[in-house]
Amino acid sequence: MDIVKVEAVFDATKSQVWEALTNTEIMKVWYFDISNFKLAVGSEFSFYEGDKKEYLHEGEILKAEQNVVLQHTWKHPQQSKGSSIVTWEIEETDNNKVKVTLSHEGLENFADAGPNFAPANYEMGWNAIVKTNLRNYLYGIKKIVFEQEIKSSAETVWNKMWDKKSYTDWTTPFCAGTYFTGEIELGSRIHFIAPSFDGMYSDVFYLIPNKLIIFKHIGNLKDLKELPIDAEAERWTGSFETYKLNEVDGVTTVTAEIDCVPEYINYMEEKFPLALQELKKISE
Repeated sequence: MDIVKVEAVFDATKSQVWEALTNTEIMKVWYFDISNFKLAVGSEFSFYEGDKKEYLHEGEILKAEQNVVLQHTWKHPQQSKGSSIVTWEIEETDNNKVKVTLSHEGLENFADAGPNFAPANYEMGWNAIVKTNLRNYLYGIKKIVFEQEIKSSAETVWNKMWDKKSYTDWTTPFCAGTYFTGEIELGSRIHFIAPSFDGMYSDVFYLIPNKLIIFKHIGNLKDLKELPIDAEAERWTGSFETYKLNEVDGVTTVTAEIDCVPEYINYMEEKFPLALQELKKISE
């Protein structure tokens, strides 16, 4: 039997987690828009994934014990005849935190749906949903989005973004002299460094050259050295920073999506548009 299991510990209460799992308005923020979700055993629900309304999901609630466990079936009726079971378990830890365990079993039943429904893809997806999306909601981390049109090809803009010299130029509004080390390659470890030699280390989580890059932020740097994940970094480790480039008729739209902790939202909203304007200047 193929099972994906994801565990995470949060500085939150069991009731906060339960609300996140069962309140349809809250679910929209971090999970999926499931408008017909009703918290009752035997209740059926359905939803599509993403803005493009792809991949119809269907489920039936099998177990619902408030603040303890939520279990339901999980089906993809347009792609597979199979069915699986998703279980959310909530428990308190010895240090007054909350442990959330997500189990998805029966994934072998989706073998008829093709490689997109392989267990490895579910594992990646559930890790992002539990350890990043749910964490971001519980800790008040918000996704903020910025856009900039640039009259240049996507390839030119991409090269200006990630050439090490021009990166320092367009990121000047954040901090003059900022630079990075490492290579823009899938799986590569990147150090984003201020002139003080402090900064942040991240991994290239996803990459389509000239189109899309997703950084997964891991932890802080001090004197160019990677620091262990402490209580402060634990709030945001695993957050994403995404850049999308879309070229139409020689004009490239750069979209930046940032998972941002509450205390830096105002700073990012002030500085990010200025940085993208600098990118425009050096790309056109």
